[in-house]
Amino acid sequence: MPGLEASLGVVGVVLAVPGIIDLCIKYGLFLKEKIEAYRKIEEIARLDRFIIQLVEGELSILLGFFHSIPMSKTLEEQTKEIFHNLRLLLETSIARIPEANPGKLEKLKFSFRGRKALEKACDELEDWYMRFLRRAVVFLLFGPSETLKDGQSAVERSHVLTRIERIRNAIFESPSDSTPTTTGLSLASLGPNVHLQKIGSSGVHLESKGEELVEYREYSPYTTPAELNEMRCLVRDISAGLHESDPTFMGLLRCKGFSTYPLHHRFALHFDIPLGKREPRTLQDLLVDPTNTSPGIRHSLSQRIALAQKLASAVLYLHSCGFVHKNIRPDNILIFFDNPSAGDAESEKTSYPDVVGEPYLVGFDNVRKATAESNMIKEEEWRKNIYLHPERHRMAKGDKFTVQHDIYSLGVVLLEIALWGAFTDKRGIGRNLWEKHGEKSELRSPQDIKARYVRLAKFYLTLLRSFLNKL
Repeated sequence: MPGLEASLGVVGVVLAVPGIIDLCIKYGLFLKEKIEAYRKIEEIARLDRFIIQLVEGELSILLGFFHSIPMSKTLEEQTKEIFHNLRLLLETSIARIPEANPGKLEKLKFSFRGRKALEKACDELEDWYMRFLRRAVVFLLFGPSETLKDGQSAVERSHVLTRIERIRNAIFESPSDSTPTTTGLSLASLGPNVHLQKIGSSGVHLESKGEELVEYREYSPYTTPAELNEMRCLVRDISAGLHESDPTFMGLLRCKGFSTYPLHHRFALHFDIPLGKREPRTLQDLLVDPTNTSPGIRHSLSQRIALAQKLASAVLYLHSCGFVHKNIRPDNILIFFDNPSAGDAESEKTSYPDVVGEPYLVGFDNVRKATAESNMIKEEEWRKNIYLHPERHRMAKGDKFTVQHDIYSLGVVLLEIALWGAFTDKRGIGRNLWEKHGEKSELRSPQDIKARYVRLAKFYLTLLRSFLNKL
C-alpha cells in the first residue's frame, strides 16, 4: 500500500506501538469510506461490522488502552507484533476492494470475482480479533508480569506469577486429551443415589449434598460418531478454560471437570460451589421477587454497579478463551449469598432482599467456539428472544453468532439490573416491549425492541444526570 502510506505520511518511518495503532485507525477510517459503495454485498457487511468496532466500538476502546499504557521493552516488542499483524490485514483488505465511486460494471465484477478474497480477509480479521482479545484480557484483568512490585517477597512474587501463568496457559493453549490440564478433568458419572435439584428457571442443578453444581449439555440420539467426538472436545475445552477461573472476581464458577452419560445422550459439567456461599438463586428470580414491590430503594447504585462489573468480567473472560455464550439472560446468572457468621448480630441480613448477592454466569449448554459455525435453529420462545440481537432473528445463510451479539444480550441484562425489573414481566418494565392491536397485545419487532431498550436507557440516564447535578 505505498500510495496510501505516502498519503498518511508514514513511508520509511519505524513506528512504535502508539504509531501503529494510530495507523490502523486511519486505515479503518479509509476502509469505512471505501466500502460505502458496496454496502449491499454480504462480505462487505461483515467487514463493515469489524471497522465499526475498530474506529468507534469495543476494539477502539481496547486499542486506546494499549495506546496509553507504559510498556517495558519486552512487552512493547510482543505488542508491536500483534498490531503489526492487524496493519497487514487491513492493508490486504484495502487492496481487495476496488477504488471508490465504482460504476455498475465494476460493482458487478467485484460481486463475482472479489467476494471470495474479501471473505478470506474478513475471516482473518475476525480471527485476529479473537486472538487479540485473548491477550488483552490478561493485561486488563491481571496485568503483565513486569508490573509486579519490587517490594514483594519471593514467595508472594512466585504465587502471583504462578497464578497468572496458569490462567494464561488456559487462555492461550488449545488443550488436548494428553495435556496435564485435561487429563484430570474427565470425571466419573454421578452415582444412582445422587439427587439433583434444579435451580429456578436455569439449567443448573444443585447436588443433594450441596457440594457441587451440575449442568448438562445434551445431544441428539442420531448424532454421528464424528459429531459426538467434536462435542466431547468442545465440552473438554470449556472445562479446561473454566477450570482456571477465579470465582472471587471473574464472575464464573470453577469447573471441576466433565462426565459423560451415553444412555441419556448428554455430557455434564461439574462446578464447585464458591467458598462460604449458599442459597443459589437466579437473577431472574430476584428481578421478579414479590418483595420488589415494597416501598423504598432496597439496593444501592453501588451494589448494582458491582453486580454489573462482575457480569461484564465473566463475559470478557469467556470471550478471551475463544467462546461465545449465546444465551446471556437473567435465568443463566446464579446469585449466591454469604453464609451467616455465628454470633454476628447482622447475620440475618445475608439474604435477599437485604443484600443483592454475588453473580456467576452459567448456562453453558449452547456455548461454542467463536470460530465455529452457528446453529441455525430459530429460537421460538419470546422470553428468550428478547435478549437476542436483531441480526439473530434474520437467520440468513452464512450468519454467525458473534462476540458483539453476546455484548448486546449483556447490555439488556445490565439495563434490567439498572431498573431492577425483568423484561419478561409484562406488568412491569416488560410492557414496553408490547404494543396493542385492539384487544390483543403483540410483541414488537426485534428492531423496535432494540429501539425501546435504547430509549429507556437514555431516559433514565437523563434522570440520573439531572439528580446528580442537583446534589
